[in-house]
Amino acid sequence: MNTITLHMENRADNTAVSNYFIDTLMPQANGEFVKIYLYLLRCVSAGHISLSVSEMADLFNQTEADILRGLRYWDKMNALRLNFSPDGMLTGISFTDLSASSASRGADPRYADNSVMPNAIVNSPTVNTAVSASAPHTMTSAVAPLMETAAAKETAGPESYSMTRISEFKLGDENFAMLLFAVEEYMGEPLGSSALQRIAYFYDTLKLPADLIEYLVGYCVQKGHKSMRYIEKIAASWAEAGITSVKQAKLETANHNMTIYSVMNAFGIGSRDPGQREREFITKWTDTYCFDADMIIEACNRTLKATHQPSFEYADSILTKWNKANVKTPEDIRKSDAEYELLRNQKKASNAASAPGTNNNRFHNFHQRDTDIDSLESALISNNS
Repeated sequence: MNTITLHMENRADNTAVSNYFIDTLMPQANGEFVKIYLYLLRCVSAGHISLSVSEMADLFNQTEADILRGLRYWDKMNALRLNFSPDGMLTGISFTDLSASSASRGADPRYADNSVMPNAIVNSPTVNTAVSASAPHTMTSAVAPLMETAAAKETAGPESYSMTRISEFKLGDENFAMLLFAVEEYMGEPLGSSALQRIAYFYDTLKLPADLIEYLVGYCVQKGHKSMRYIEKIAASWAEAGITSVKQAKLETANHNMTIYSVMNAFGIGSRDPGQREREFITKWTDTYCFDADMIIEACNRTLKATHQPSFEYADSILTKWNKANVKTPEDIRKSDAEYELLRNQKKASNAASAPGTNNNRFHNFHQRDTDIDSLESALISNNS
C-alpha cells in the first residue's frame, strides 16, 4: 500500500492545544466554556494579548456573566490563572502549564498507544485538587463535624447557619469560597449575614451545585431582583423540580420567559414588557400554582371574553379558583366546565319550577277567570251586527 503524505498550507496559522486538555478537561466541561478557553488560546497564539470580557461576550453572543463564569471554571480546573486588582477587577489571565499534568498519565495503560478520550478522568493531582462545578459536592472533613443530624437537616433553614459555621465552611471548601466571591461580584457589595446564610443553605441543604447557584444569582440580578428572599424562592423551586445543572436552569428560565411573552401576546399587549406587578402575577401562576403555559393562556382568553380588556387581576381570580379546585390540565377544565353547566341547568330548572305563574302568593291566591277571550270577541261582533 502506498504511503500517504500529509501537507498543510500556511503551517504557521494554527493553535496548539494540550492533549491533556483534550483528553481530560474538555470531556467534562460545558461546551460554552470550551469555546472560551480555545478562543483565549488562539488569541495568545496569534499574539493578541489585549482583549475585554465584553468583546468575548459579544463574540459568543453571551452575557459578561457567562464569560466570567467560564473563566472561573477554568481557573478552578487549574487550566487558567486569573489575576484581580485590589478592587476585584479582572486584570490578567495566565495559561497554566498542562504538560506536568499530561506527563502524570504516562503510567496509565490507556495511553500506551497514545489513544485519546478516556472513559474516566485521569488520576492526576492537578485534576483531583479541583472539583467539577457540576459534580455533587460534600463538605470537607474540616467542616463535617459542624453538620446537623439528618433529621435536623431536613427541617433546617437558612437561619440555622451561624457565621462561625459559614467561616469554617469557607475555609474548608474552595468551591464555596469561590461561590461567595462570585455572588459578591454580582451583588456589587459585601454579603451580609442573611445573604451568607442563604447561599450556604442553597449549597449545603438544597445541594445545588456552585455553578448553578452562581447562574441563579446572576440571572436574578440581571432581571432586577437582588432580594435574597426572592432568590431563595427560585432556588427552592429549582431544587424541588430536580434542576441540578446550568443547562437545565437555562431551559427553565427560557420556558418562563416564553410564558411571559405568551401571556402578554394573549392579552394583546405583546408590544411592551410586563410591569413589576404583572410579572409578580405570572410568577405566582408558574412558580406557586405551577400552571403550564396553556392553562394560563386559557385563563387569559376567558378574561378577555368576560371583560373585553386585559386584566391580570381577573385572570388571577380564575387561576386561583382552578388551583383551589385542583384543576391543572385542559381535561380538568373540560370536566369543571361540564359540572358548572350541569349545575347551572339544574338551577334554571329549579327557578322555572318556582316561577310566578305557579306560585300561590297574595297576588294569585284567588280563583282565576276561565273566560275564552276569542269566544267573547266573536260574540260581541255577532251582537253588533
